[in-house]
This record gives sequence, structure tokens and C-alpha cells, in this order.
Amino acid sequence: MSPMVGDTLRIKRVLVENMKKYRAKLGLTQEQAAEKADMTLKYWQRLEMVSQSDLPSLQMVSKIAKALEIPIWKLLQ
Repeated sequence: MSPMVGDTLRIKRVLVENMKKYRAKLGLTQEQAAEKADMTLKYWQRLEMVSQSDLPSLQMVSKIAKALEIPIWKLLQ
């Protein structure tokens, strides 16, 4: 595995963990969170899957953070 792939997977794991944690804190379903973030449920579900190594754009990360009512940095911490 190349270093870049390893970094992407590490970032994805942190993002997924935080998305789930902050969504649970707000008591939101995936569907509710996706609606707040103005994205499809399917896309939100894909983002919450570590097995999908693609990362969202910065614009999407911003929408996710806003929907979860947290600053962007908390998603990647």
C-alpha cells in the first residue's frame, strides 16, 4: 500500500468515526443528517462506510460539519 493510500484510509477512518459520533450526539438518523447537509441519503451512507476510501470535497465536509453543528476541524481531529 502506498503512503498516500494509507493516509487516505487514516483520514477516512477519523472522518467516519466523527460523523457517527456527532450525529449520535444530536440524535439524528443518517437520513436526517443527510437532509440537513443537503445531500442524498445514499451519499451520506457511503461517506459513513470506511470501506469506501473516497473522501468528500472540502465543500461537502463543510456541509457535514454544519449539519452536525460543529466546526470543520472537529470532523478531522
